Formats: sequence, C-alpha cells, structure tokens
Amino acid sequence: MTQVTPANSSSSSLFGTVSRARPFGGRRRDLGQSRPQNVRTIVAVDVGTTKVCTIVAESTSHERAQVIAYNITPSKGITKGNVTDVSQAGAAIRQSVSAASRKAATPVSSAYVGITGTHVSFQDRYDRINWAATKGVITLDDIINVPRSIAGASARSGRHVIHALTRTYTLDGQSGIQNPLGMHTKRMEVESHVISAQPTLVKKLTETVRKSGLDVNALVFQPVASAEAVLTEAEKSEGVALVDIGGGTTDLIIFQQGVVQYTSVIPVGGFQFTNDICIAFDATYESAEAAKLDHGTTDVLGTKPSEEVTLSIEGREWPRNILRRDIAQLLKDRAVELLRLIRIKMIESGIENTDDFKVVLTGGTAKLPGMENLVRDNLTIDVRIGSPNSRLELPVVLQEPEYATSIGLVTWAMRNPDASFEDFSGPEERVEESAQYESKDVASQAPPKRMLERLLRR
Repeated sequence: MTQVTPANSSSSSLFGTVSRARPFGGRRRDLGQSRPQNVRTIVAVDVGTTKVCTIVAESTSHERAQVIAYNITPSKGITKGNVTDVSQAGAAIRQSVSAASRKAATPVSSAYVGITGTHVSFQDRYDRINWAATKGVITLDDIINVPRSIAGASARSGRHVIHALTRTYTLDGQSGIQNPLGMHTKRMEVESHVISAQPTLVKKLTETVRKSGLDVNALVFQPVASAEAVLTEAEKSEGVALVDIGGGTTDLIIFQQGVVQYTSVIPVGGFQFTNDICIAFDATYESAEAAKLDHGTTDVLGTKPSEEVTLSIEGREWPRNILRRDIAQLLKDRAVELLRLIRIKMIESGIENTDDFKVVLTGGTAKLPGMENLVRDNLTIDVRIGSPNSRLELPVVLQEPEYATSIGLVTWAMRNPDASFEDFSGPEERVEESAQYESKDVASQAPPKRMLERLLRR
C-alpha cells in the first residue's frame, strides 16, 4: 500500500481539474453540490485515424446539451491513434475546427481532445490517504483531491497520467464504500485505476492541436468518452464490456458494479479490415474501403455465389471483378481474430466466462453487416450495437456508432466543467511504500506475438 501525501490544492493538474460533479471522469456521484445553470459552450475534437470530428455544443447542466455545429474531415498524419505527421494532422484539425466554428457562428479557442493508442498503459492501485482522515470526517474537498493525489503518486519517469479513476474506498477497515462523503474515519484507503500515456506522444498530440489554433482543455481517454455516450448506468452496474472498433485501434473498457475495472487498447481497427482486401487483390486502398463500406459483410453464407464487386487495381488501368463472397470471407476471418483477442482481454480482466457477459459494440466497424451475429457465435450471446444516447440533442448523422467518442467527449466535458490540462513538470508526489502496496502496471497490454503478427500483416 502506498501512503499518499496531500496534493497541491490548486484547481489544475497534469490530468485536468477535478469537477465537483464528477472527479476526473470517475464514477458520477451525488456529492451534494450544484453548479450555476449558465449556458456554456463546449468544443470536442475527436482526432481519429480516419477522421477528425469537431463538435460545438451548448450546455446548461451536467446532463443536457445541444449540438449547434459539427464538421467531419478526413484525417491525415494519424496512424493507430498516434500523430505521425504533425503538419498533415494539424491541417486536418484546423480545417475541421474552422468549418465547425463558422457553422456555429462563434469563435472557438479551446477543446476537449480524445487520446488512445498502444502507448497508453494502465495501473491498478490501492493507496492509503492519510491526510484525508486528519479532520476525522471526509469532506467534499477530500474526495475532490483524492484522484489528484493518486495521480501525483502514480507519476513516474516516462509516463503522463491521463485519468485517476477511483473505484471504492475503505474506511477504518470497512471496504466497498463508493461515496464516503460525511463519514467519520481515522484511516482511509482507496482503490483506483490509473490511465497514463507516453509523454512524447502526448506532447505531439497536444502540440498538433495547439498549432491548429486551439488550447487543450483536457485529454480524455477515448473509451472513457465512448462509454459516456453509449452505456447506461444500469449496464455499468450489472457489468459490461464496451468494444469500440475505430479506424486504427480497438479500445476496450470494462465496467463492473458501476466503476471501471479494466481498460485496454488493441492495435487493430477498420484499417486492417480494408488492408486485407488491398493485399489479397492488389486493390487500391480507396476502392477497397469503398468495397468494404458498400458491399462488406461477415455473413459469408448470406452472399450470392455470383455476386461480384469491382475493385481498382494498383498499377493497372482496368479494374477487376471479385466475388463478394471472397471479400466476405476475408472480413469474417479478420473479425474472428479480433474477437479472439477481445476474449483474451476479457479473461485477463478477471471474467472467467465471457459467454453471457454483456458486450456493447460501437465504432464504425460495429456496423459491418453480420458483425453482431459473429460476436454471438464467438464471444457472448449478450451483445448490442451501441449508438450515442439521447442525453444530447443530436443531428441524425451523429447518431451513429462511429461518433460515440465524439459525442462522449461532449458528455464528459458536461460532467467535468472545470477540467483543464497542463503538462506534468513538477516533482513526483512523495510516497512511502509498505509491504501491503498492490499494483499492476500493464504497458499497452499487447496480444500474443504470433497472433499480433497475423493481425497486423500488411
């Protein structure tokens, strides 16, 4: 167990300012304090491998907002969620933000930005918070400062903390407490899930956003955002795995008893599905992507033997006709491999039997015809496709699974109105180790090497 010293009481930190409504994106609790119902403009920028989506919304509470403008621009300079070309990525962000700002008829200067990638790692902690018990009773400020202190204690060379998500509290030996506000104690301990990232890649992302003319309000781990938009509180309480299949990665976040139990990033997304078609038939990426979107399915037997799809071929003037069934078989094989990895991750999280554990699919590839049935056959019988929920007043185009992260960023910002971002440049939080300290730190949670080589073949 780690004994954590008090954090600086200023409102900002390396991973954002805690909200009295929802500390650092952790589980929302009624902490007994309301905020003024002023109209607030929220800008969210989802920088993905295939698209940049900018949303401008107006919020009057922690629960309701209206989207007043949005823009979707093809992404460039992003690979598997990471910035690989600052100039190209910055230009795409600038184009998307400028277009959304014009539609909203309002200038924008800062935004909430999503982050993912295999450089993200995860640590389970169990810490003793001595300073919180000095007054004998747990106050609102104590609860607000707990995630900040945990993040400070978690910060170490080579990592940048994004979230410190509290799970449960233990007061004087009584465990499993979710909201200790007002409780008397002489000793408080807290179980948490800490999400951190590689500082150089964090810097690349934030500098790219800033070069497009925006300050960064806060970075939000993408599956944390997607969960805000897609999952219900009942699902989080009963147990659910959210699988967000994006363009470059598949993000996994598992909730049990209402709190985050596990997170992971798998370096496989919609790009690999399209790339399989390119490799198998020497097709151009553009025609392979169009074939996937217009004719793709994982239901091989549901295709007609004579159906054909026309593909443009690299280096050839004339296109080539391919059996749709052959494309379907490629997509099915890729999907089954991905589901095997997801099963491995779910078992790693402590789920002994995935057959009836609820899974919610979101992200663009979740819409691939036959995908939901394939999950039932290979992972769990309890599955649904997750689209952004009705908490926001959304245009029809944004009510699709591929915009779960984008809408989730707005929802997260609504519930964390004071969040801010600053680079961690101060000294590490002083901690005192004891024999009871428990920690599991998993860097990128990579899949088995042979399976990963097959999944990432080019």
